[in-house]
Amino acid sequence: MHRRAAPLAVLLIAPAAIHSSAAAQSNTVIGAPNPLISDGARAMEAGRFEEGMRLTLAGLELPAPPADAAAAHSNLCAAYVYFKRYDEALSHCNDALELDTTNWRTYNNRAAVFVGMKKFDLAMTDVNTGLTIAPNSATLLKSREVVSEHQAAYGLDRRRKPKKT
Repeated sequence: MHRRAAPLAVLLIAPAAIHSSAAAQSNTVIGAPNPLISDGARAMEAGRFEEGMRLTLAGLELPAPPADAAAAHSNLCAAYVYFKRYDEALSHCNDALELDTTNWRTYNNRAAVFVGMKKFDLAMTDVNTGLTIAPNSATLLKSREVVSEHQAAYGLDRRRKPKKT
């Protein structure tokens, strides 16, 4: 009997942190923070995923700075992974990456989607892309191990199952 591979961690992004780091780099912040997106992130951080998803989706209906919208989509991706709704998760990760290709957490979240879909090569590509952005990320380094474990476990399971005739 083989050991079950650990789940790949999904990461939530706090939109308020985006504004504080952007403000530190520039005196100009374009667009006001979207409280529904921030409240949604806090709800998800507290484990209230359904409430967080509802708030975040409502927040995306209102104007939001692109960085906040990207964070919101990445958070929705993470929440949909939590519920194993991989197609919806993938859509939100892709939306997040259309808005911001520099957030390694989104690549990590999309890798989790691909692991759930058993698309391990795509998962590893995303982990490696994230590592080009954040080469010392302990999370991404762990994710690389987890993707490999899942791929190996999946290969074992496929070899053990008898072929249908």
